[in-house]
Amino acid sequence: MRLYQLVITTILLSLLGCATQTTPSGGPKDEIPPEMTYSSPRDGQKNFKNDVIELTFDELIKLKDPKEEILITPSPGKNTKFTAKKNKVLIEPEFPWQENTTYSISFRDGIQDLTEGNPAENLRLAFSTGETIDSLSIEGSIGEIFSEKIPDRITVALYQSDTFNIYNHSPTYFTKSNKEGTFSIRNLKGGEYYIYAFDDKNKNLKVESKTEKFGYISKPILLDKDVDSLSINLVNVDARPPAITSIRNTDKTTLVRFNKFIDSLNINLESQPQVIYSYGDAQNELIFYQAFPRQDSLKVKLFVQDSVLQKLDTTFFIKYSETKMPTETFRIKELTENYNAATKEYNHVLSYNKPLTSINYDSIYIKTDSLNSINLTKENVILDTLHHKASIKVIVEVKPDTLTRERGLKPFNPILRYGKGAFISIELDSSKTITKNIVPIKEDDTGMVTAKVETNEKNYLIEIITTENTVIDKVYNPTEITFKFLKPRDYKIRILIDTNGNGKWDAGNFEKGIEPEKIIFYKSEEGKYSFPIRANWEYGPLVIKF
Repeated sequence: MRLYQLVITTILLSLLGCATQTTPSGGPKDEIPPEMTYSSPRDGQKNFKNDVIELTFDELIKLKDPKEEILITPSPGKNTKFTAKKNKVLIEPEFPWQENTTYSISFRDGIQDLTEGNPAENLRLAFSTGETIDSLSIEGSIGEIFSEKIPDRITVALYQSDTFNIYNHSPTYFTKSNKEGTFSIRNLKGGEYYIYAFDDKNKNLKVESKTEKFGYISKPILLDKDVDSLSINLVNVDARPPAITSIRNTDKTTLVRFNKFIDSLNINLESQPQVIYSYGDAQNELIFYQAFPRQDSLKVKLFVQDSVLQKLDTTFFIKYSETKMPTETFRIKELTENYNAATKEYNHVLSYNKPLTSINYDSIYIKTDSLNSINLTKENVILDTLHHKASIKVIVEVKPDTLTRERGLKPFNPILRYGKGAFISIELDSSKTITKNIVPIKEDDTGMVTAKVETNEKNYLIEIITTENTVIDKVYNPTEITFKFLKPRDYKIRILIDTNGNGKWDAGNFEKGIEPEKIIFYKSEEGKYSFPIRANWEYGPLVIKF
């Protein structure tokens, strides 16, 4: 009996001892990334003849989006197979490795440890199927036009032929930028390369000209030594050639639709009848308001140009149809207003939904106090018939009313008044009465920015903008700047390089090898793009170098 108890006790103690050797749950988090202990081919190996690449790591691993994260150039095919088995990764190319070719593999975050998902750090592999291995590299950074933010995961691509088309052809070499906006393409052979970058949303290694941002360097890069510090800025423009997509005739109008926004146009009408035209709800629509004999049709010669200087020269006919167009109520809408305390100029911009046939200027005036008013004339009203806009510009001197102040009353602010029927539409319906208080900005309630400009650029435009990129003021080719009467809030300074000297920013043209004009954001010594403006306070003087 004692022997039996002794055996049972020994077994229990043995099991208890085994239990104490088991790793407890929990414990410190694994923050150590996996390390590669073996690869076939080796990094830098020449004359690689195997079909499959094999990598071995010091722990169990997993793959994360390998077709997105593991970048092989030149590409062995988009259907290349990636497999993880315990601590090994196998790469089987869709197409055989090319002879006498150097391949470069960047693994980014594609290989991670199984437990915590730590990616292997700085993992790259280069090998050659021939006697030599190419070693030149191209490095640079990616930015974005009209934004100081750094875009991430942008495809950067290289072509060796000057006949390539970024909309139709896939690149020879490519990589992706990192979170810092930098990129590196290594193990390149010497020669001439064309480089471009794009946000490859549909992952086909081609630029979708309608929806994807892209940028490029127009001149070829002669790679006879390592190239660095390249800078490519992305722009979001629809690069499709302009085209008419539909023409719809009704009993009152003809609506012409385009496949994209139009930047400028010119129209010639046969025999010059009384026909009014304007943009529609957006600048990809053109509306003709018909006022010619109903039995006739009218020949229209149309020339349009888009923002990247592509042109459309065409001819079509407009005519009346039996399709009834619903009657639309005449509407006037305020767009913007601004009072410049320095120049005393007040600017009020309105939009209207139907063409105007007349304006009653006697019905538009500014009441400056209880007894006096300013009558507006034709010179005070600027019409933009193409965009359905009317701008009122008038000098208004706003003087403090000392009498009302002494009585403890508020000063009288000028009032802009549009009387009933001030605007008459093409269908003879008239506008309603509109009143607008002109509230001036007091200098003590605003701040100012002063700056000096140091540059070798010939032509440039400097803008002060809000953090939402609304332009507050701008000046062309200054050496010294003072932006006054700024409301308290955060601002940024943006510089547009006017390469062609036409006074505006141009988006360039890839087909013609014209790059988008450069845009620079002022950045402080602390690395900040925005700065605060407070009431009765001057920010600066700044030194703007570019």
